Amino acid sequence: MHGFAYDEVHDEIVVNSPLAQAILTFRGGANGEEAPIRVIQGSRTQIMGDAYSALDKVSVDGVNNEIYLPIGRGDRRGVQAELPLPGVLVFDRLANGNVAPKRVLQGPHTQIVGEKPPVAIDTVRNLLVVNLNNAFLIFDRTANGDTPPKAVIRGPRSQVGSTGNFRVYPPTGMIIDSCTGQSVCAWSIGDSGDAPPRWKIPVKQITGYRISGLALVPAHKEVLFSVAGWGKGDYPPSGIMNAVLTFSWPEIYQ
Repeated sequence: MHGFAYDEVHDEIVVNSPLAQAILTFRGGANGEEAPIRVIQGSRTQIMGDAYSALDKVSVDGVNNEIYLPIGRGDRRGVQAELPLPGVLVFDRLANGNVAPKRVLQGPHTQIVGEKPPVAIDTVRNLLVVNLNNAFLIFDRTANGDTPPKAVIRGPRSQVGSTGNFRVYPPTGMIIDSCTGQSVCAWSIGDSGDAPPRWKIPVKQITGYRISGLALVPAHKEVLFSVAGWGKGDYPPSGIMNAVLTFSWPEIYQ
């Protein structure tokens, strides 16, 4: 299992299992060897994956009762031709068994390229954001088929990067992700083109750590970063390889 998402509306944990080519949903309080309450799996799901090109990201929207699974071609050990074109499969949250996705966002007009790009949902503005490592593609949440994005944030001034698990904070419409200089930036979901970030924290410069993941803590107006040293002389000053950093960042919550 490579990725999971938490549905705070329904207190459920959604996990994608790439080797089983499935999406598993567990109770929020699940413990020990407990069976999932729902399993999406089978030939109609269009879910594919293997040991070398695992589907390693999943998102859940508890407000609109949907699960989003990014898909894409692998790039290792000759599996590239066997996997589907990049896109996003959307399932009903309550789907169970061998069920087809309710929508598939995929095709050249979407501009979705690369290997399984992560997605996030703005439930206030009803928007879907796809992160391509160097760009944010912004769609209507219900976009389907080969639909072009409503807006694209991309360019040298935008500084867009990717942690693989970027965040959208719907109350303010802020997109939070890594950016150039091994920093973390915040953009407005209403931005378009080569728009610079609204806010920036130079995490590597301040702490010596590289960011590997992030989480938002709105109750305390904070952001958490999972961080690491990467060896080969790139160690943080503390010498501790793995840590969690907490920053106060009230601007993104206002």
